[in-house]
Amino acid sequence: MTPSATERRLHALPPRLKRQLERLYGADRLAALWPRMEQILRDRAAERPDALVALDTARLADPDWFVAPDMLGYSTYVDRFAGTVDGLTERVDHLESLGVRYLHLLALLKARAGDSDGGFAVADYLAIEPRLGTMADVERLAARLRAGRISLCVDLALNHTADDHPWAKAAQAGDPHYRAFYHVLGDDEAQAYEAALPEVFPTTAPGNFTAVPAMGGQVWTTFYPFQWDLNWSNPEVMLAIVDTMLRLANHGFEAFRLDSIAFLWKQLGTDCRNRPEAHFIVRALRAALDIVAPATLLKAEAIVPTALVPPYFGADEGTDWDGGFEPECHLVYNNSLMVAGWVALAEQSATLPHAIVEASGGLLRGANWLSYARCHDDIGWGAVIGDLAGIDPDPVARLKTAARFFEGGDGSWARGAPFQSDGSVLHGSNGTMASLAGLEAATDVDAREMAFRRIALLNALSIASGGLATTYMGDEAGLLNDTSYLDDPERAHEGRWLHRPDMDWAALGAPAARRISGDLATLRAARIASGGAGSPVAIATDSPALLGIGCGSDRVFLNFSDGAVPIDGIAGWRDRVSGRTCGGTLTIEPWGVVWASPAA
Repeated sequence: MTPSATERRLHALPPRLKRQLERLYGADRLAALWPRMEQILRDRAAERPDALVALDTARLADPDWFVAPDMLGYSTYVDRFAGTVDGLTERVDHLESLGVRYLHLLALLKARAGDSDGGFAVADYLAIEPRLGTMADVERLAARLRAGRISLCVDLALNHTADDHPWAKAAQAGDPHYRAFYHVLGDDEAQAYEAALPEVFPTTAPGNFTAVPAMGGQVWTTFYPFQWDLNWSNPEVMLAIVDTMLRLANHGFEAFRLDSIAFLWKQLGTDCRNRPEAHFIVRALRAALDIVAPATLLKAEAIVPTALVPPYFGADEGTDWDGGFEPECHLVYNNSLMVAGWVALAEQSATLPHAIVEASGGLLRGANWLSYARCHDDIGWGAVIGDLAGIDPDPVARLKTAARFFEGGDGSWARGAPFQSDGSVLHGSNGTMASLAGLEAATDVDAREMAFRRIALLNALSIASGGLATTYMGDEAGLLNDTSYLDDPERAHEGRWLHRPDMDWAALGAPAARRISGDLATLRAARIASGGAGSPVAIATDSPALLGIGCGSDRVFLNFSDGAVPIDGIAGWRDRVSGRTCGGTLTIEPWGVVWASPAA
């Protein structure tokens, strides 16, 4: 009898997984661990629905399916978008009208009661937030999305669980098995680690440890006191998360956003970020998925300096597997490019995005950036300090200036707000794309036009850079800042709710939404026509305000200034945005975009 494709993978791919497990836990522990891991793989493979097995087969035949010119995405909270999962299913036609091929549903899994860090304090990985629906509702949504060639992504919080997760409850009740799922330290040991650890939320959650009497010590809490860091040095955590991930994949999720993966491994005397073991953990998860659910993508939420990002795609470790390359994530957020776009608007200079585009090239096959102009998070300015250090002797001061600009300072047209800072230290800025780009402050037709151009400019940066360019909910409609969160005691302390408004469906028919969505459609069509996807290519220009990007067959020019900029060298080319043929010298209007296609 001919073995199935899954059975063949179960025989061929385990060496990849075993290698990572041995690196993490040692050969002796692997010997006891492997039979249990293999049983999980076989059980979850046996449960995989026929429709998803067929999807596995199709994706294996086209491994670069997610690196395609038409791969554009959308990110949203279910409740803010459509109330419930079923309500969202009824709105899939809107996503299809935008050409969406990938949908990331934020904070979908059951969250902690009360404050939950916007849903990222997960109380049950295998249940949906009850007010949003059920797993059966999600399976129906996933089927509807697959029919529209849209892949469904869910957050998988790997660094921590909520303090009311069943594992945490069992630990507090005295179960030693589950107590070992978490880091519980004595006061002196916690202080020894703390000496080298930065603070993620210095204002609202200072420090990295929380005293929990029921646990008999200090529990490691990198983010908020109710988010307990998992102890990945315990192989039981690996078994539990692999099992969870494969069960979720069998419910129809085609991608996992791996939340906060830079923090997974703890080592005394370091900042406990981007440790080699964190990569071994993610490579183990990738290997398990490639065996049981190879249609599924892993996306790294590694908000780290640009130089530290490429390893999250994988690395050549000089081993005997696949030429030495060990794959990790299929997708990685190009967070630095997003931040650089906003810095460029504030400075009216393309210097920083040019550097980031150059650093973003050269992707390996089977890897792609996830690019974006805005998301549910703040704009974290510190991500580009390392990139600016080679350009400016005082990058922090330069970024503080950009932050003040987007918080409405210095006569700015932007309307944002500082996040976790009073402005004296560099941290982040909040605000919707439209408010930050000037639409909220615009009082006349000319100012509105400039705001629309700046929005199109940032969308063009994301789309022309070749990644899976993702729109954040409401940005296609030009939604403005929402201050109503200040009236909610459970949200008032969390400034990021400023840019998490409810979707205004009526606004889709308004002039702002028609203009912004129309510009998005034009840019999407241009990229598809260019054949561009994957690695971007930086093109030198004669103006410091002008960014040039090679996208497929085309050259895209972005003017990050409020003045017109001339450009030569594309005579006879056709601008896919305006439809005009370029003359000998082309003048790009303030905040303008030219998407130049070579003459036929």
